[in-house]
Amino acid sequence: MQRVWEAALTHEARSTLRRPVPRGCAKGSIAAAALVLACLAAPAPSRAATADLAVAVRAGTPGVGLDLDLGLSPSLGVRIGFAGFNVNHNVDTSDVNYEGRLKLRTVTGLLDWYVFNGGFHLTAGVAGNDTKLDVVGQPSQGSYTIDGSTYSSSQLGSLSGQLKFGNSVSPYVGLGWGNPAGEDGRFHFLFDVGAIYGGTPSVTLSAQCGPAAPAGSAVCNQAQSDVVAEEAKLRHKADILRWYPVVSLGIGVRF
Repeated sequence: MQRVWEAALTHEARSTLRRPVPRGCAKGSIAAAALVLACLAAPAPSRAATADLAVAVRAGTPGVGLDLDLGLSPSLGVRIGFAGFNVNHNVDTSDVNYEGRLKLRTVTGLLDWYVFNGGFHLTAGVAGNDTKLDVVGQPSQGSYTIDGSTYSSSQLGSLSGQLKFGNSVSPYVGLGWGNPAGEDGRFHFLFDVGAIYGGTPSVTLSAQCGPAAPAGSAVCNQAQSDVVAEEAKLRHKADILRWYPVVSLGIGVRF
């Protein structure tokens, strides 16, 4: 080994090497050389081995929410999120007009597959859905028309109902654009479109008879029967909500 070094060094360097070196310095040089070789031999830390973290704000049909995104690799990411919002929404049928309050509440756990290691992704996962619509029937000119029968507000005191998804935990499928935990920048524009399969919606409708039609009277019994028929109509209209559409836009920030 010494011959190889001497062949590569200049005459002046060879002279320097031939000079006696103090034992302490020699030990220090050997230790330093060993440290350098160890550093060169050690594998450099890979960025791919460290998951990237991002936070995203999204707004859309599930409401306004926040996501925590974890980039596992250039092609895979996971995210958990929550979205919610309250919306006043009127529901009109052929017989009754309802004042509704839609309460959006969704918790998601999703896996994103970035097919080309870019922004485009396919998504699948689960959604815990507590979204519901509370409705209150409103009399028209002081009366209700239910399943073809008309009742005064003194005969039918109140009419209310609720619509909820059939499944409290539902599958989600979708696609979109944007990788908030991606390495090509800190800020990312996000777009998602998909659907939550909520199952057959649960619809309930109830009425309270007024002082002019006390409980057990013929008028009250007929009103209750008409309410059951009206509930069936609402359930039929709500069948379209088995698949709840999801469209959202957002901004993601990578840390």
